[in-house]
Amino acid sequence: MAGTTAWKTLIVALALTFPVWSQEDEKKKEEEAKARIVEFKKELKGAKTDTDVAKAIEKLGELQHPKIVAELKIFLGKSLEMASAAGEQLGKYKKDRDAAEALMNSAGARKDKEGIVKCLRYAGDTTFKGIAPKLIGYFKHRDVDVAKEAIDSLAKIKTAPSIDPLINLWRELDGIRDDQKDSGGLGGGLGGGIGGAGGVGVGNSVQEEQLRRKGDLTGAVESALSKITGESFKNAKEAAEWWRRAKGAFKD
Repeated sequence: MAGTTAWKTLIVALALTFPVWSQEDEKKKEEEAKARIVEFKKELKGAKTDTDVAKAIEKLGELQHPKIVAELKIFLGKSLEMASAAGEQLGKYKKDRDAAEALMNSAGARKDKEGIVKCLRYAGDTTFKGIAPKLIGYFKHRDVDVAKEAIDSLAKIKTAPSIDPLINLWRELDGIRDDQKDSGGLGGGLGGGIGGAGGVGVGNSVQEEQLRRKGDLTGAVESALSKITGESFKNAKEAAEWWRRAKGAFKD
């Protein structure tokens, strides 16, 4: 009995002490973050190129803390090299809403394709499920590389609500007919008008772009669905049939 009492006393003592340790640890980490930021700002003053700034950002990102997140977010709107360096560090904040949403907001604000792609990539690296709806919105982006990056990021996040949109996208891609490539498109349908003689021009250009989307995105969709569900599908119909059966019990 005495031994049991002693163990209970020890457990209670540890439970009371743990919050103190935790608070001290957090305070120590906050002070370290503040010191890192001071050193980072000194390095910025001496930076002469974007590469110098990017190296300073990478060094700052070695420590993870909300205060450092706030500093990194500032550079998401800067040059591609700076934004990429900051985005890569933010992508290491797993399940972090602030980091993930900052990256998605930056993707929406940037005009350069490479910058958008990088932001989407690093947003996916956080694996924060809350950004899935915004990623799905990029399926229709006019640039195929941007759309593909959004799909790849969904594959990292692995959230059930993204399955239906991915299957629907696969169906749309399957609906693009390969045999329409040389049909003359819009120009051919108008006797060569807009497209010129033989229908070469706007119509074929649009069709070629659609075929490129089909070629580049179909594999990405198939891969994403496989990673999210743990299943392998030959086509959209097979994926849809499986999802109809598994939807009720599926947990992401």
